[in-house]
Amino acid sequence: MTMKTIVRVRNWVATVVIGLALLVPQANGQEPAAPADNVSMEVAEVSEILQIRIAAKKGQVAWGDILRAMVRTGQFNDGALKDKLPSGTLDLNLDSSRFVLIGINAFLSPDINMRIVPGDAGQDNAHLLVKIDQAAIREKRRNLNRQIREKLRDPAGELFGLQLSEGWQQTDDNKALVIVIHGFNSSPLRFRKLVDTFQRAEFNSGIFSYPDDQPIVDSALLLSNELKAIAAKHPKRAIALVTHSMGGLVARATVEDPELDPGNVTKLIMIAPPTHGSLLANYSFGIDVLDHASPDPQRGDVSRWYAAVADGMNEAAVDLTPGSHFLRRLNARPRNPNISYSIILGTGARVTKARLENYRQQLKSVQSQSEVTSLLTPHLDATLADLEEVLEGKGDDVVAVKRGRLEGVEDTILLKFTHLEALQNENELEGHELYESVLTRLRK
Repeated sequence: MTMKTIVRVRNWVATVVIGLALLVPQANGQEPAAPADNVSMEVAEVSEILQIRIAAKKGQVAWGDILRAMVRTGQFNDGALKDKLPSGTLDLNLDSSRFVLIGINAFLSPDINMRIVPGDAGQDNAHLLVKIDQAAIREKRRNLNRQIREKLRDPAGELFGLQLSEGWQQTDDNKALVIVIHGFNSSPLRFRKLVDTFQRAEFNSGIFSYPDDQPIVDSALLLSNELKAIAAKHPKRAIALVTHSMGGLVARATVEDPELDPGNVTKLIMIAPPTHGSLLANYSFGIDVLDHASPDPQRGDVSRWYAAVADGMNEAAVDLTPGSHFLRRLNARPRNPNISYSIILGTGARVTKARLENYRQQLKSVQSQSEVTSLLTPHLDATLADLEEVLEGKGDDVVAVKRGRLEGVEDTILLKFTHLEALQNENELEGHELYESVLTRLRK
């Protein structure tokens, strides 16, 4: 093998591995696609090291098999690649192959590493072992995004933190302060009417504003600092948090972490919290495909679901993916014993099972005409098979009832409302079943 060939192979593999391996964090702890052929995978739960074993055939590993393995790390359909796989093999018995891997690893180290594992004596069981450090890749990507966000942020732009009602400091410290926390792809303006309504109900109130595209743990840290500042000046002041959607996760990440818990939150009322994520966050591209594939006038409904959770490939969307690293860590924590928890989930979704099945049939038709859609088949099919987020009576268009429940929270009720309508519309809130349910819990 010439040096020119080695460089060409090295660059090609490095490009493929880096590009596709960056998809791995979005699998977020979920088991990769079922093993097939000579490719097997396993993920270490604690270290998040993904190990891919590609068995050799007579000492040879096809470059196409390496590409197929990388595609499977993102849970895509490698069968859609068909004749597009590169030709050629890597001979595990040649010293030159080891030099090729040294070159590849120089590009990918330390987060991705490839090495040859020799077979047992007299056995044809040699294989190529690929190790991918998902946690390290995720953290580096987030650090890069954080740096970009800081560079682009306008110092004179939106201010994040608590925006509280004027004069609340002069009121009795025994009077609770009600803070509203908005969700993903939202803003404080959408809940200004709710804050004003709490004021009329004689509650000190305000709202917590944060960059909703950043990692949820970053938002939790900001909330913690703000609440600790209140506790320092008003140690007797109790805080009640009323959250919508992802705001519930921000709140829980704050009060259920001993290091972040400010100690002054006594009530947490969560409306439509994606406790176990939302399929639409993980598979928003699949919903987008359906949106473009559907000739039905109702396709606007699909756009509405998509818009509620998709705001580019940012960190919050990754955190909201079912099975994400963030959700697994958060849900493994116990509830805060000093806080009264309440969850209100919506069942106002309007898509029937028949319509969802119609979407699945349309998808099959699109797959036969689009190689890209065929590649995404596992994602799309899994989405539509379990998309209770949008089924009437089982979700609110974004959060499924079964993914909103939280172990240890007995006060969980179901009401008929949609995700985007929850406490945000311009109609009078007083008298509305959802608002009155919140108010009842605040007055207990």
